[in-house]
Amino acid sequence: MILLTGATGTTGRRVARRLTKWGYRFSALVRDPDKASGLKSSKVELIKGDFGKPDSLRRAMEGIEHAFLLPPNTKDQFKLERNFIDAARESGVKYLVKYSAIGANPDSPSRLLKWHGEAEEYLKQSGIRYSIIRPNIFMQNFTNIYARQIREEKQFRLPIGDARCGWVDVRDIGRLIAKILTENGHQNNVLTVTGPESLNCNEIGDILSNAVGKKIEYVDVKPKEFRKEMMESGVPERLAEAVSELYKLVSDGLCDVVTDTFYEITQKQPRTFDEFVDDNLSLFLKKKSKSKK
Repeated sequence: MILLTGATGTTGRRVARRLTKWGYRFSALVRDPDKASGLKSSKVELIKGDFGKPDSLRRAMEGIEHAFLLPPNTKDQFKLERNFIDAARESGVKYLVKYSAIGANPDSPSRLLKWHGEAEEYLKQSGIRYSIIRPNIFMQNFTNIYARQIREEKQFRLPIGDARCGWVDVRDIGRLIAKILTENGHQNNVLTVTGPESLNCNEIGDILSNAVGKKIEYVDVKPKEFRKEMMESGVPERLAEAVSELYKLVSDGLCDVVTDTFYEITQKQPRTFDEFVDDNLSLFLKKKSKSKK
């Protein structure tokens, strides 16, 4: 049996959909089953649990052989991941797939990458067979975060200069994770997952412009201004600071990486940014107002 965490989020729900499509039964750890109704199916068992309550984790892992760890981004992230890894070891989980991030390192100046790096090292020393997934930055940031700017202001704002990035489609990450959770041969590996090309934001602006038929401008903003804009949009200050730290590393070239990992594991080509935009074009187009009769 497989246990998923984060199954209602951006990545986790793609893993859940793929497992369901392939006919696998699995359990999903959720804090509130009533708020996870979208996961309900004859093949999915919702289990109430909390990363901060080790007893609930151990109960959730009864009979589990493979587990997927997608941690919450909080200041206690490493502690919460450690709780999960300890519970997995104590419960006899045979294989644990950890969701991490490109550039994860216990010594990173980015707190997000530091937390992931600490948890990676703890998992490696746990004695559990593991795979660590380090995805590049999501293409879906452009639908989840920047789509309104693109629709209404014909621009998107990021503090990364002309840095390149091997942007990856979350749908591909979901397929890859589902694949390694359900087959052998990937244990004790660190897998960096990217899209097929490294693009800077001016090139992305060109792709968006061609798709929507209007000029979409990339605005390179200062980190301080970017952080201020995030907080004004409702992002907590601590998280805004953490994201700014990460983007400083992106601007220094951290994400200018392209790998063949997705194809090697799935035997499918990763989606291009053009394909991503085509699939989500309606989100980038300004909605036409209904004419009054």
